[in-house]
Order: sequence, then C-alpha cells, then structure tokens
Amino acid sequence: MVDRNTVPARSGGEAADFVTAFERWAARQPGSPAVTGENRTWTYGELNSAADRVAGQLRALGVGRESRVAVLAGRTPEMLSALLGILKAGGAYVPLDPAYPHARLAYMLEDSGAAAVLAERRHAGTLAHGVRELVLEELTAPGAEVSTPAAEEVLDGQLAYVIYTSGSTGRPKGVLVSRATATEFVSAMTALLGPVAGGTMVATCPTSFDLSVCDIFVPLCSGGHVMLAPDVFALCEKDSWVRGDSVCAVPSALAQVVALGGPPPGVTSVLAGGEAMPIGLLRDLHKAGVTRVFNVYGPTETTVCATAVLLDPDDEAVSIGLPLHAVRTYVLDERLRPVPDGTPGELFIGGAQVTRGYHGRPGLTAERFLPDPFDPRPGARMYRTGDRVSRRPSSGLLDYHGRLDSQVKLRGFRIEPGEIENVLTSHPGVVHAAAVVRDDLPGGPRLVAYTTPAGPSAPTQEELRAHLRSRLPEHMVPSQFVTMDALPLTPIGKLDRSALPAPARRRSRTEVLQKN
Repeated sequence: MVDRNTVPARSGGEAADFVTAFERWAARQPGSPAVTGENRTWTYGELNSAADRVAGQLRALGVGRESRVAVLAGRTPEMLSALLGILKAGGAYVPLDPAYPHARLAYMLEDSGAAAVLAERRHAGTLAHGVRELVLEELTAPGAEVSTPAAEEVLDGQLAYVIYTSGSTGRPKGVLVSRATATEFVSAMTALLGPVAGGTMVATCPTSFDLSVCDIFVPLCSGGHVMLAPDVFALCEKDSWVRGDSVCAVPSALAQVVALGGPPPGVTSVLAGGEAMPIGLLRDLHKAGVTRVFNVYGPTETTVCATAVLLDPDDEAVSIGLPLHAVRTYVLDERLRPVPDGTPGELFIGGAQVTRGYHGRPGLTAERFLPDPFDPRPGARMYRTGDRVSRRPSSGLLDYHGRLDSQVKLRGFRIEPGEIENVLTSHPGVVHAAAVVRDDLPGGPRLVAYTTPAGPSAPTQEELRAHLRSRLPEHMVPSQFVTMDALPLTPIGKLDRSALPAPARRRSRTEVLQKN
C-alpha cells in the first residue's frame, strides 16, 4: 500500500530553505554566472544584490509573511531578481504572464489580493486596478535606494508563490504553495539530477507554468546557471545565444526540436514534464546525443512534480516514475481502498509536498485535499489527482492510464474544458458548447470547439476566436471550430464527448491546386 520505492533523498540531512540555499551560493561564488536572459548575463553577486534591493524596498512598504506581490515581466534577469526579492522580503510571488489577455490578468491580480505589482517598464500601466505598481528596472538599478528593516524569520508554512491553473467553473484557481513544500521539491530534484543541477540549464517554461520552479530554482540552489530562453526552439536557431548542457521542456515541444534537427550537441540531459512522454521521442533524443532523459509527473497541487524517473531507451513503455523522497503515493479504488499492484486505480498523493490548497476556495480545497488515512502524522492530507494509474509489481514504478474526468493537458498546460465552454456560451450567438482535445487529427493533438448557434446565423470562427482571446490565454483557444445543430448526449442527458465528430480535414494549398 505505502510506497516501497522512492527517489533517493539528498544526503546531508534536512535541506535549507531554498532561498537560503541560493544566498549561500551567492556568497560562495559571487562572480559566477547565475542567469542569462535577452542575451544579458548577471553573476550570482549581481543577482543577489538586485534581489536585496527589491526585498528592502518591499519590506519598507510592509511586505512580509503572507503578502502577495504580482510580477508582470518577460524572461529577463530583472524578472528573476523580482521573484527572489519577494521571497527574501518574506512574501509570495504571483506570476502574471504578459501574453495573457488583460481580463484574465486583472482577475488574477484581484483574486490573489496582491499588495503590489512589480512590472517591467514595457508593461507598466497595463493593469491599473488600485494596486500599487513598481517599475522593476527602477527597483533593481545599482543606484536604487535600499531600506533594510529586519526580515522576519522564515516559517515552513508561510506562502512562497501562488500559481493559477485552469478552473472547471470558468474561473482560474490559485494554488497556494508554501516555502516548506517548495524547499522539499527543490531538494528532491537536486538529488535526482545530481551534477546536472549545477550546470547550465536552458529554462523554457514561463513562470505562470509551475515547471519553471524547477528550471529556475534547482540550478540557482546548486550553483548552476539559468539560461532564460524565449522558448525551446531558440536552441535550434543558428548563432543563437541560448546554450546549455540540459534543458527543461514539455515533450510536445521537444518533439518539434527533434524534427528541426536538434537538440544541439552540447545538450546531454533533458528534463521532460507536463504531459506524456512518447517512447519514440525518448529514443529520438538518445539518437540525437542526449544521454540522460528524466520524466517527471505531478500536479501543481503537489508542488510541481511528485514522481520522477531516469528513462532507459530500451524500455518498452515510459513510466511516470517513483515518488520523490518526501512524497507518498497511493493507488486507490472509488472507496479509497488500495488496489493490487498491476490494477489501475486513482492516484492520490500525500507527504510533505502537498500544498495548502486553493486561494479563496475552501469548498474545492476540501473536495480535492482529503485527510490521509495512511499517514500517521496529525493533520496529514492527500491530494486527489483524478489520474488513473497502476503500479508495476516488480519495481513499484507508476504507469499513467489517462484521466477519470474531462480535464486535459495540451503542450504541458492543464486545461479544464468547462472554462473554455463557459466563455464560449457567454457569446450571444452561442447556446451550447463543448471543447475537447483530439489526437486523431493530422499534426498531433489539438483543441477543437463544438458550438450550437443561438439563431439562424452562427458566429464565424474568427468571431469566436477573438471572443476567446479576449478572456483566455492562447493555449486555451481552439485551433478548429465545428458548428452543430445539437451536441450529442448520453441516454441520461449528459454531453457525450466520445460522439463528437472529427472536424473536416483542412485541405492544404497543394491539394486545392491539384483538385482545381
């Protein structure tokens, strides 16, 4: 029932707080490169000093434990100094992706209760919602005034960051992650990656995607170098400034890198997460010269990833691995009883990486975060993932078998179809809507929307796409739209997603010319 195998713990006893770990490396090697972004490199000393300037000014404004501070910035050294500065002040950061629609950013800012926004100059003034805005370049400038009131003692349970994920009710939900769980995760990944953690990691994940905690903080807490790439494809560009010996990315992006002839020879290690890893991609990466491919799995609610494995290209199937050393995994039936090894069941995750829950959603938190009957610690909880898995009898490795609900992942992003459907039906020309990810179309999985019109004239695809883009991030905007007189229903009147027809395949320009 309880895990027989886990990823080994890091030697040396209890890990230091992850921010403290970074500060120790900054003191030890102030002249070593810490972060490169937009073709600019800051040393550990420069990054630490900039973060201290941010922290001092935030403390002077009253930022401390449980204070949330939003960050609206691109992939720059200043952005990284903002995250560290907020954490050094004792607060928690709320990442806001500049590429997201204004309405979504405004909702996240208001819902999080952020005390301030740290914005790059190019994004300043875009979110005027009664929250104090500070220009990041002014805070981090070497001549910036620093006020240094005494910092509060860091408590394990205090908040580290709030990351918003798609919500089935139509509203994104903020996951509350503590310093203790973030530290456990960073320590576990450092142990898993070994020397890779202290090298140069090409960080491709936006800060709004929680895998960024891995590709930013694991290197910085190991004396490594963070290469803030605009995206993973920068590795394939001729004369690109993006170089590294490891890369963190979602499998679908890695597959495109392989198709473009990459990754380049210098990349010897890959950390893949956020979606399923095809066995063919694993073998292609090894053929390209990548000697170590790590597969990681885990929802935001259990602090980035809860299981991991170093994959072998000779394996017949890709596993999602073993639990990290502070994680407990259970495969249970519908009555929360353990199922035999080899039998599929729902995955529940317990242990020290379980987060605090959802901000302002006590009912949803109680529904998804349950008392852990298998953990003797008082107040222990386990998170109900909704994922169907089985445990291999011989090794204890976990195999993923899909979702138990309609939630999907696309390019690493978690998507609740209900959120897309709610926005679609808010259009005056749409009565009913459904959104699904189809993997039976040329070009790989894609998001498809089905709608029934409110009148004789259905909204055009362009109108629906524009309506969605005004409220949802680009990864939640379907690539195709299908208009139907009625959506298929099951005998009990529920939407029958399996009966939704595949959209008509779009003919290429060559096919059209040949036909005509």
